[in-house]
Amino acid sequence: MERDSARNGAVRSEIVIGILELLDENTDREHGVTAAWIADRLGVTVKTVRGHLHALREMRPFGRGVGHIERGELKDAESPDPRPGWYIEPVFDTAQMRLLADGAALSRSDGAYLQDLVAKIYAFAGRSRQLGIRGPLMTPKHYNRESLSNIERLNDAIAHERGIRFHYCTYDVDGELVPRLGADGHPREYMADPYDLRYKNGKYYLICHLQPYDDLAYLHVERIRDLMVDVDDHTLNRTFDSFADENGDPIDLTAFMDERPYPSPGPAVPVRLRVEGGLEPVFDWFPDAQATQVGDDAYEVTVKATPWSTTWWALQYTISGVHITVLEPESIRDELRRAGRILLDRYE
Repeated sequence: MERDSARNGAVRSEIVIGILELLDENTDREHGVTAAWIADRLGVTVKTVRGHLHALREMRPFGRGVGHIERGELKDAESPDPRPGWYIEPVFDTAQMRLLADGAALSRSDGAYLQDLVAKIYAFAGRSRQLGIRGPLMTPKHYNRESLSNIERLNDAIAHERGIRFHYCTYDVDGELVPRLGADGHPREYMADPYDLRYKNGKYYLICHLQPYDDLAYLHVERIRDLMVDVDDHTLNRTFDSFADENGDPIDLTAFMDERPYPSPGPAVPVRLRVEGGLEPVFDWFPDAQATQVGDDAYEVTVKATPWSTTWWALQYTISGVHITVLEPESIRDELRRAGRILLDRYE
């Protein structure tokens, strides 16, 4: 009897797995299937399928809801062939799908790999019928073919606190990546403690401690080659927790990156600005900016940022419709004056 019970349990499990597979492969929020259709493919009775479907609706397998789409719910459907019936919720909703797919498409990676990745994202969102990419995703002309494996290995190194060694590249006259050379004329080997991977301004950055320097460093992942990861865990020369901000507090990496519209070394400082013509350039780059209106479309703004990144940021809006004037600190004003003189001498 125990053997019969075990056999029946195994059969029930196979039926449930078969139902979930059919729902996952053939349904979304606008396309359902009938219990009879499922029963026909699994070779069981409709009554059996309906019983399992109602049980799955209560269970929410893997956190995904199982439900039934009624015909009246499809009157505003976007797809040309909506279909009532049983369905399972997709892994991602449509907004999550677009964010993931567009983020992947923006990365500088292998085109065929990205095409496959985006297709999987759409499938997980139940939108495989409407893959939203026009034309193929092309591999960048000067693509580092070690990038994908490097991302996987860097992620592992960060998770296990393993030190890394690598060559760091620059471009030659043909735009090809070539290792930077040391004083001996051979490729220079770098050593670093990796902490995080962050995407900003169209670049994928490794946040790390580059030995033997004291500050946090920002390296373009696509320029890393010949990456070697220590085989043992906890081999970092210095942990991320050993870094502190100017007040001696632990570094919040998200806030730390927000203070650097362009990743740059050095501490962030308070910067006071006068902005005329609109605040879009401010809040697009500095989400924590403090602004006070002081006139007709004029504002006094305070941000916290590194001097170098503030200089680069201000220079890009020199001839825009928004006028930005750095009021403090004087060191940034000096650097902007110096940049102005260089431009005047170069183009006069």
